[in-house]
Amino acid sequence: MAGFEELFRALHSIPGAADHAVKKGLKKGAVIVMGRAKAKLGTYQGASGSFNAWAKLSPETIRRKHLSKSGSGKLTRGGKAYLKKHGSWGAGGNDDSPLVDKGHLLQAITTDFSELDNRGVSYVGVAAGSRAAGKGSPADSAAAHEFGYAAKNIPSRPFLRPALEESKPAIKQEVAKALIHELGRFRR
Repeated sequence: MAGFEELFRALHSIPGAADHAVKKGLKKGAVIVMGRAKAKLGTYQGASGSFNAWAKLSPETIRRKHLSKSGSGKLTRGGKAYLKKHGSWGAGGNDDSPLVDKGHLLQAITTDFSELDNRGVSYVGVAAGSRAAGKGSPADSAAAHEFGYAAKNIPSRPFLRPALEESKPAIKQEVAKALIHELGRFRR
C-alpha cells in the first residue's frame, strides 16, 4: 500500500511541477525578448516577418541629435565627426543611431513578472519612467516609434514586436528545457 501512496503523491505533484517549470521558462524567455529588443536600438532594422524595414531618419532629425544639449545650437564633437565622415546629414548609415539619443529608451526596456503567478503572463515592455521638462515618458516615445506617430511625422520603427516574434523558438526551447528538467525528477 505504501508504494501506491508514494505513486499517488508523485502523480498529484506533477501539475504543480509543470506549472513551476513553465513559469521558469517564461521568465528566461522574457529576458531573451528584452535583450533582442535592446539590441535593435541604434541600428537600422531590416524587414522581419510582417514588420517592414525601418525608414531612415530625416537629415533634420540627425542634425538635431548632434546639437549641444545646452541650447547653444553648437554641434557636439560627435556631430562634427559625423559631418566630416559623411559630408552631410542623413547619410543613412548606422552612425545615425536610430532610436538612440540619450539612452533613456534603452534603459527603460524591462520585464515584469507580477502577473506570472496569477495569470501565467510575463511582460516585456518599456517602463513609464518620468516625464522630463517638455518631453514625454520613455513609454510614450516607445509607442510613437513602435507604431508610428503621424502627427509628428514619425514612421513606424518596431523593435518590441519583432523581438518577440524572433524569440518564439528560443522561448519554446527554454520552456521545454525547464519542463524536462523539472519532470526528470520523477524518474528517480
